[in-house]
Amino acid sequence: MIEKVLLNDGKKFATTKQIKAKRPSEYWLLFIKRYVLSYKESWFRLYYLLFLIPIAVVILMFIFNVEADTIFPLAFISFILSIIVFTILKVNEKKALVPINAFQELAKFIISIKGDVHRNLIGLNLNAGVIEADTNALDPLKIGLQPIKGVKYKPFEMQRFRANFTLNDGSICLVSLHQIALRVITTKRRSSGKTKTKMKRKHKFFYQLALKLKTSDYNITPPNLVELSDINTAFDVTVKDNGEFCWVKVKSKKKLLNVSSQLDTATKHKESIFTSMMQHLITQKVIEYRGTTKLLKS
Repeated sequence: MIEKVLLNDGKKFATTKQIKAKRPSEYWLLFIKRYVLSYKESWFRLYYLLFLIPIAVVILMFIFNVEADTIFPLAFISFILSIIVFTILKVNEKKALVPINAFQELAKFIISIKGDVHRNLIGLNLNAGVIEADTNALDPLKIGLQPIKGVKYKPFEMQRFRANFTLNDGSICLVSLHQIALRVITTKRRSSGKTKTKMKRKHKFFYQLALKLKTSDYNITPPNLVELSDINTAFDVTVKDNGEFCWVKVKSKKKLLNVSSQLDTATKHKESIFTSMMQHLITQKVIEYRGTTKLLKS
């Protein structure tokens, strides 16, 4: 039964690169391993076929007995045009930029908490699609990027995943990852009069863990920003008291210059960033149990 559902979900995911469902934790681990962490971006692009044009031109001219003095100039011109078009298409290519290692953080977190999930059910909305799509485009001004002469910004945003589940003590947990990819296109005019254009990408990942806790079960203390020695970022913790319940949110931001399409084996056995967030709340005494109540038992 599980295998049948897995195959059906996998077929849809292969087409849409998205899934939204509620499934057992073991199911999600199988799905992520089989269809997400195994993601490999194809090296082939249709515009690579542009370099067949000069070859086709030469072959056609030989077939129609065109003089050699005409063949080589036309072949050279077609080759130069192919390079120009190839460069334009490559610079403007819309990339998926799928953060494989971030999805691994989600999988590691599911492994660590699956014994504490009520009825073992996790709702997951996951998107491994192309981030550099027009529908994901952002206004540069909205993220604080001011116009600069000779510099063009093209930012894109996407929520890569959002998982929600209820813990055995009745607390609700949400984890999510929001990605921003930024193209920076710089145009400079040299002293020789030639114009040079460069394009580079920058990435920001916003991890968030949110807990909805009963104030009758927990003592909750709003903390200051605290830096952990084993993580290259600070955990920003906020607390919002709604009376009977209290929302505790932990955020972390990471900046990267490139997104790897391969799993980082060095971090495979390290604690998930979401597990670190939850442990941070406990060790820093933001959350303290009352009586025998315990957030995590596993």
